[in-house]
This record gives sequence, C-alpha cells and structure tokens, in this order.
Amino acid sequence: MQTYYIPHKLKIGDITHLSDSDSEMLISQQKLKEQDLVEIETYDKIFIAQITYIEKGSVEIEMVEERGDRTVKKLPSITIIQALSNDSKFNYFLEKCVEIGIGRIIPVESQYSLKKKRKALKTLGLWKKIVEDATEQSRNTTPTILENPIMISELEDIKNSIKICLATENVEPIYLSEYLQGVDVKKDIVIAVGPEKGWSSTDIEVFKRLDFDFIKLKGNILRTETVGLVIGSIIKYLKGEI
Repeated sequence: MQTYYIPHKLKIGDITHLSDSDSEMLISQQKLKEQDLVEIETYDKIFIAQITYIEKGSVEIEMVEERGDRTVKKLPSITIIQALSNDSKFNYFLEKCVEIGIGRIIPVESQYSLKKKRKALKTLGLWKKIVEDATEQSRNTTPTILENPIMISELEDIKNSIKICLATENVEPIYLSEYLQGVDVKKDIVIAVGPEKGWSSTDIEVFKRLDFDFIKLKGNILRTETVGLVIGSIIKYLKGEI
C-alpha cells in the first residue's frame, strides 16, 4: 500500500489533501483512483485513508481507520505556541517559521487574541497551503507541523521539554540570555508567544499550571509575529541546527 506523510494531527473522519508533490506523483502514476486506500503517516499516528476525490493537481483523502502509533515517535525539537493574530501577520509568521525550520506550531486563542478559534479553523486550509508552499520553496526536509487552533485552556502538558513563555506581566521573568545559560538546549523546547496586548492573568495561570518558565528579551519591543522567529532562531543556532 502506498504511504504518504501529512504534517499535522489527524483523526478518524478528517478530510485533507496530499501535498502538491505527492498529488502530482499519484496522478501521474495512474495506479490509484477514487475509493482506493492509501496509508497515511503523521508524526505520531498511522492511518488508512480512502481517496475521495481526484482533480488536476489535487488528491483529497478521508481518514477511515487508525492503525496506532508510529514505531518511531519523535516530537519536533522546537515548538512555538503562538497567540492568534490578524491574517497578514499570522500568514507571515507561518511562512518564516517553515523557512527557518521551526518543528511545530500550535495556534491558540488567548483572552486578547485578535482572532477567535472558530474563525481560525476556517482559515486552516489556507494556513496549511502556506506551510506546504514554504516547505517546498525552502527544501525543508522535516516539514513543519501545524496543529489545529485551540483555546489556551485546551493546552496539554508537553513532558520532557523545556517550556518558556515570553511575558512582560508581573511574573518575575528573567532575560532569555541568562535563562539559556542554565538549561540544556539540546532538549526539546516549547516557546509560548502572546498577542500584542500580552497575556491575561487567566492565560498566565495556564502556563504556571503547565510548569512554564517566564522569560523576557532585552532591547527593542518586538511584534508578536517577529518575536517567536527571533527566539526560535537563537535556539536553533545554539542547538547547531542553523
């Protein structure tokens, strides 16, 4: 059975599309048709999917069976939890994250987010296309995983990772440069970046519950679509990945 990789979480009943390059290859080979089955791998699961629609340059599939966890399950070394912003800023953020090689992006609705989860879900198809195009343009060999938008209250603990939250609120943050001197940057790192108005007290409590450390930057104040890219690039440099 032919196997394809999809760089985001899936569940039974989800409908998605193969990448442009995989779709082109499948169509050109003329071996598969609508209703045929293919195997789909995400970074953590294996599925059986049915081809539901084939048109010029695009193959639509539906997840019909879960086959369990992948034998090798490795989370990305850098994950950015990014508060939802307006479309142009978030689109820019996504494209540049892929180019510099950020492993995973989790869009979240916080109290002061400029976009709600409900509207963000409607934009998910466009975002996945941006990630796909940027992956092909940058020749990224490990495609960035874009999770579905969630409420900040839906965040789950990411174990065995260094977890930092950029915050200017009254949480006694320390400078990033000082913080990184005391941790093993070779470990997986999760970075949380809030909206332009910052985190609310309720948001902060979520990060405290999930054992995040709070950090701040020296110098100029950076915009929400820029700061995650800067921190991610610094950490990738220290990891020897850039």
